[in-house]
Amino acid sequence: MEQPIPPPDEEELLLSKLVFGDNSEFFSELQNVGIDLSSEDDAAEYEQNSDSESSEGENEIGKVMDDQLFFLDDGEQNADDEDAMDIDDEDSGCEYSDESEEGEQDAWVDSDDERLQITITENNRSKKLRTSYVESQVNGREYVQRLRSQFEKIYPKPNWIDDEDDSEIEDDSENDGEDYENVIDGDINALSKILERTYNYTAKGSKLLPPKTLDITRLKDANVSHPSRSAIQSLSFHPTKPILLTGGYDRTLRVYHIDGKANHLITSVHIKGTPVQTCSFFSSQDGKEQKVYTGGRRRYMHAWDLSNNNTSVAKIDKISRLYGHQDTQRSFEKFRLAHFQDPHGNRHGLICLQGNNGWVNILHASTGIWLQGCKIEGVISDFCIDYKPLHNGRFQTTLIATNTYGNIWEFNLNDNGKTIRRWKDDGGIGVTRIQVGGGTSISSPNQRITQNRWIAIGSDSGFVNVYDRHSDSQRPVFTLDQLTTTISSLEFSPDGQMLCVASRATKDALRLVHLATGTVFSNWPTSGTPLGKVTSVAFSPRGEMLAVGNEQGKVRLWRLNHY
Repeated sequence: MEQPIPPPDEEELLLSKLVFGDNSEFFSELQNVGIDLSSEDDAAEYEQNSDSESSEGENEIGKVMDDQLFFLDDGEQNADDEDAMDIDDEDSGCEYSDESEEGEQDAWVDSDDERLQITITENNRSKKLRTSYVESQVNGREYVQRLRSQFEKIYPKPNWIDDEDDSEIEDDSENDGEDYENVIDGDINALSKILERTYNYTAKGSKLLPPKTLDITRLKDANVSHPSRSAIQSLSFHPTKPILLTGGYDRTLRVYHIDGKANHLITSVHIKGTPVQTCSFFSSQDGKEQKVYTGGRRRYMHAWDLSNNNTSVAKIDKISRLYGHQDTQRSFEKFRLAHFQDPHGNRHGLICLQGNNGWVNILHASTGIWLQGCKIEGVISDFCIDYKPLHNGRFQTTLIATNTYGNIWEFNLNDNGKTIRRWKDDGGIGVTRIQVGGGTSISSPNQRITQNRWIAIGSDSGFVNVYDRHSDSQRPVFTLDQLTTTISSLEFSPDGQMLCVASRATKDALRLVHLATGTVFSNWPTSGTPLGKVTSVAFSPRGEMLAVGNEQGKVRLWRLNHY
C-alpha cells in the first residue's frame, strides 16, 4: 500500500524559497513599481496590457533590418576593469607591464584570458617568466604580456617602426626640406610648386677624396614612402632640385623629394602599355624648359612637360614619328639626353636614340623632330655624350658609340655627325657599357661647359678599362677586375673623383673606385650592405648622395659625407 507524500516541513520550505523564490516576493516587487495585482481585475488588466505591448514590440522588430538585430561584443564592458589592472601593474613595478602606446587599442579582446590560469613552473622555459620565486600561476593576459616582453629582450624593436615624424625633427640645422613641407601632397601641383622654388643646389669647391676608405652613411630608402612593384630600371636626379625620378616595368614614373629623412613621394604617373626602361630629367640651361623623357620597348616614347602652366593635369606628349627613318629605330627603350648649340648660338636639348643596325638617331628635344643620324659598324652596344668647349662661350657636342667588339667612333653633332675619331678598346671583346665623367653631363647643374676627363668601358667578363681623355695615349690608365660578371652600370661622380661599377647578374656586385689612384675603396660595400641585384645607379648633382636601385624595387640611399 502506497504511503501518501507528506507535506514539506518548515526546513524544506525555507530551502525551496532560497533556491526558487516565492510568489510573495514577486508581487511585492511589482507593488514597488506601482502595480497592484491583489485583485483579479487588476491582474487581468495587467496581462492584457502586457500582451498588447508584446504584440506592438513584435511588429516593430519585424520592421527592423536583420543586420541591426545583432552587435559585436568587443569587450568594452570590461574596459574599466582592464584600466584598473593597468594601474595595478604600474604600481607594482613589474617589468612586464602593459607596453601598449597611449591611444592604441587592441583590435580584439578575449574575455577568457582573464579567467585562464597558466602554471609557469612546469618547465625551465616558462620559469623565466616569473617575477618572484614564490609565483606559480598567472592569468592569460599577463602570460601573453610577459611572453611579448621576453621576445623583445631577445629581438629588440627595430628603429624603422618608430614614427617618421620623430626622425624628421632630429636635426633642425638641416632645414632644406622645411621649405617643401607645405607642398608635399602627392599631386602634380606639389611638383610644380617645388620646381618654381628659387632653391637650387649650391656649387661647392671639391676637396680631394682619400684613396682607401670612404666616409659613407646609409639613409632611408629613397622610395620608402612608396616602393616600386618591379625592378628599378632607371634613376635620374633633377639637375637643380632635390628630386629623384624612378621608373621600371610597372609602367609608373615616381618622383620623390629627397631629404634623407622622410623622402616623400611627390607624385606618380602611370603610363599605360609602356614599361619604363629609361627615364631622365631634362632642364634647359636657362631653366625655362623642364621635362621628363621616358621610353620602353615600344616604337614610341613620351615627354612629360613639367613647365606646363596648367598643373591640374599632367601634359604628356608622344614621340613616335621619325619621318622616313622608322626602319632604323625599332625600339625607343634606350636613349640619352644632351645639350646642343646650333650655328646661330641657340641652345636646345637633344634626344639620342639607340637604334638597330648600328644607328643612333638624333631628335630635337622640344619638337621631337628627327635631325640627323650616326652609324657605326656592327651591333651597337652603348653610347655616351661628351662636350668640348670652344671660343666665345660656344661648345661642341660629341657622340661616342661602341660596338660589341670594342671599336669606338666619335661623331661631331655640330657638323652633321661627322666622324672625328675612331679607335679601339684595349683587349675589348664583349663590350657592354661606355660612359664618360669628370665634366659636363645632362644632370649637371647649370654651369659652364667642360670636357669630361675620364672614359670607362665595361665588358661582359667584368673587366673595366678606364682611359684619360686628356692624354694622347691609347692605353687605359688602369683596368678594374673586381667583378666577374657582365658590367651593367657605369656611373661617375659629378666631380670625377669616383666611379661606380655594378653588375646586375649577381647579388651585391657593386664597387666604388677612387679614380686618382685606380683603387677600390676597401671599407664599402661590406658583406652586410643591403644592395641586392643592382639594376641602376645615380649620383646626386653635387655628389653628396648615391642612389642604387635593385630588382626588389628598392632604391637604397647613402650619404657621402666627404661632400
